[in-house]
Amino acid sequence: MSILGLHYAIWIVLVLYFAGMLLMGWWSKRGTHSQEGYLLGNRQFGVPMMIMHAFGAGTHPGNVAGVMSEAVVSGASSIWVSWMWLFGTPFYWLIAPVIRRMRCLTMADYFEQRFGRAASILYIIVAAVGMVVFLSGVLLATTRTVQGMMGQAAGADSEAWFFGILFVSTAVFIIYSYWGGIIAAIRTDMIQGLMIIALSFIAIPAALRLSEVGGLAGMHATLTAQSSSGAKYLSLFDPNGFNIWVVLLLSINAPLTALAFPHLMSVCAAGRTEWEGRVGFTYGNILKRACTIGWCVLGLCWLVYLINSGSEIHKDAAFGNSIRHLLPPVLQGVMLACVMAAAMSSGDAVQVTVAGLFSQNIYRIYINPKADQKRLVYVTRIIGIAIALLSLAGAILMRHSLVKTILDYFNILSLVGISTAMGLLWRRMNSTGMFCSTVAAVITFLVSRYGLDCSREITIGVPIATGVLGGVAGSLLTKPPSVETIEKFFKKIYVPIGQEKRLELPFDEAVPASNRWLTSGGLFIVKPSRQSWVGFVVTFGICLACVLVMLAILRAG
Repeated sequence: MSILGLHYAIWIVLVLYFAGMLLMGWWSKRGTHSQEGYLLGNRQFGVPMMIMHAFGAGTHPGNVAGVMSEAVVSGASSIWVSWMWLFGTPFYWLIAPVIRRMRCLTMADYFEQRFGRAASILYIIVAAVGMVVFLSGVLLATTRTVQGMMGQAAGADSEAWFFGILFVSTAVFIIYSYWGGIIAAIRTDMIQGLMIIALSFIAIPAALRLSEVGGLAGMHATLTAQSSSGAKYLSLFDPNGFNIWVVLLLSINAPLTALAFPHLMSVCAAGRTEWEGRVGFTYGNILKRACTIGWCVLGLCWLVYLINSGSEIHKDAAFGNSIRHLLPPVLQGVMLACVMAAAMSSGDAVQVTVAGLFSQNIYRIYINPKADQKRLVYVTRIIGIAIALLSLAGAILMRHSLVKTILDYFNILSLVGISTAMGLLWRRMNSTGMFCSTVAAVITFLVSRYGLDCSREITIGVPIATGVLGGVAGSLLTKPPSVETIEKFFKKIYVPIGQEKRLELPFDEAVPASNRWLTSGGLFIVKPSRQSWVGFVVTFGICLACVLVMLAILRAG
């Protein structure tokens, strides 16, 4: 028995699940009466919650749907749709404590302190555009997945279903984020994160048991046979898409993009101490890298099923179609609830943090300097609604290409992440350099991506190069930042949380010369602590192990 294309058991699971999530959002209102409460949850969370917050904020339907969408076309190289962050992950271990030590509410606060108010506004503009594209991708992936599970991926009524599902999903986002802020996002991340980890792999045994697939050996045999026609379904690198040069550039791009996240402050600084932020940000994303292996294997199984059954490929609905075919109704309902919850938590983090940029760094400073905390939280909520509606429009405009939407978001944020990194590493970087870096990178990206429609190597690599050159040229050709401003900033990011008395010391005492590592050419990098370099090496080893596991699976046949 089905209702609107879904089995009645799925509807029961969805109603129960979302009733619980909305109640949690309502309950979380109690801690959101100030900006720090609404944006950072009053910095109260421990390691488990921070791990699942990072996992939930970074994991959304676009990840699994994007990997599977590309898998049914390109094969195993589709894994880089999500793994484009893989070798940037070790840097998260180094980034997290620096962000916590900024002692800011938003990333725009960093730009204001380091480069001035005008730079803060430029950051807000670029970051807001990038995150609207991101949220558009989340909405788009959610809608396409639900369509697939309803069997509405194609046909005369598919567009009507697309808009109906999209509007309902957006309405849920708006209600949830309006109520609970980042506290609701972190609490539900714990629940839906654990469910997504389990359900990332639960469909794989069912897929391998399909007669059209025949286990790993059958999957390998079918995809190997397809190689005679030139397809490279079992290769991690695709010469026409994710080749080795693209992957290397993505690895460079990943930490730059991460440094521009508006929600970077919450995933690094909502914990009680630096340790919670460091472990949460790094290992929440390590969990995602492991889950990506399951998504890719499921995508390959579904590709083999489509080939051997002679079925038509609907790439952006591949995830939803596979779940509808592989799982019983109750588990379909749980999976669909997880998809919606993943979208809701990611969307909530985006809406809250981007809206916080406008309320905290524009409204509070330029429009209503006398606004109290209650007024600021209200403005943050209203701007969050506007962000959701802009993302709705973006999803409609970009509805024909899910993977391109994901990659565009990844590239757009890195354009301002370049100057973020230069400001953290190079004392000579100034406001002019920040503007030159960002504007040069943005222009290069727009021309190469939309004007000339260049290859991925060009649209990723050239903006990074022009951004760095622009930052260097702009800074060297203009007046350097004041010594007082620079020393105050670098003293903050190198004095750990809990040692605030050191902030009152002169710069050379707070950050003594014996602790400095690289200082030539205006660079300023301190010696990494044992915790920093050991954690970096361990995380890099785990990322490398993920690649080896995926290679072993591809050769298992």
